[in-house]
Amino acid sequence: MKTYYAASLLLALTVAAASGVAAAATSAPSGKIDPVSGFLTLTSPVTRSYVKIGSTNVQLATGMTAMSANLNVNGVSRRYVLMRPSVVVRGAPLLMLLHPNGTAPEVMANLTMVADFAATQGFWAVMPEAIGGQWKDDPSTGSADDVKFISALIDTLSAQGVDATRVYAAGYSSGAFMSERLACELSDKIAAFGIDAATLRRGLSSVCAPAKQRPKMYFLGTADTIVPYDGAFAGTAAAMASAADTMNFWVRQQKCGGVLANSLPDRVNDGTTVQLTQFTGCAGGTALQLYTIYGGGHAWPGGLTSMAGMTTTQDISATGLIWRFASAYRR
Repeated sequence: MKTYYAASLLLALTVAAASGVAAAATSAPSGKIDPVSGFLTLTSPVTRSYVKIGSTNVQLATGMTAMSANLNVNGVSRRYVLMRPSVVVRGAPLLMLLHPNGTAPEVMANLTMVADFAATQGFWAVMPEAIGGQWKDDPSTGSADDVKFISALIDTLSAQGVDATRVYAAGYSSGAFMSERLACELSDKIAAFGIDAATLRRGLSSVCAPAKQRPKMYFLGTADTIVPYDGAFAGTAAAMASAADTMNFWVRQQKCGGVLANSLPDRVNDGTTVQLTQFTGCAGGTALQLYTIYGGGHAWPGGLTSMAGMTTTQDISATGLIWRFASAYRR
């Protein structure tokens, strides 16, 4: 599951520091997220800078710090990149962003354009790293080590100031498959989930038994050839459900009773349109939503991703929509 990134992502970055840690001014900027598109409108000036972590320049916004750190889990050193306010105020919410196959946390931070959102909305963003770039997202073929890593990471950041009741997980591609596994196995620590470019694996659906159902938001493209909208590999261990079957699985689990669908404004002439489907009446308020990107490929909506022959929709911002959706919930 390999994803290619727009060359402009790296060409546009300039190095402001080379230590792996950078701090901007301490006054936080402000901004509003559009409830329909998810795009951010700044309501005060933002000063941007870049810190070089490893070999990648990571964008920062006013008042934020980024750093690479390691955590020992079962004798294995696990790395993550943390983006938080320069001046720590306890009780901040946390958004976890899980990278796609073969990439790194720094790339996930940049392609999701999370810096401005974190600075203006007041959350910490953490980008964990999978061993060898590949998450163990399928319990039928992979161990539980990644689940233990994420659990330990939540505990670590909670001790540093994060509100443990407001932890959210979102992922892209392989990272999104991992987010689904977390929804099945770590719902006692994560309050809501965002899942982009991933449907439900057969190896997960057969054993998925969450301790508690949580709200979920999906983004799936109809032109995605890596995770096809209509499913793939039926009857095999690697089978991926269709978008419809994925939603039906959670509808049954979350006991949703109705459905409401509407088309969103076509903001940009980029060959894509978007439909939002909301599954209503879910038990305990466990919301379930699907953004279908017609003509959209294996990409992060509104982000800096691209893939040969496919389009990244600019009609919506997955980062903004996920944050606005998830942040309404506590565990």
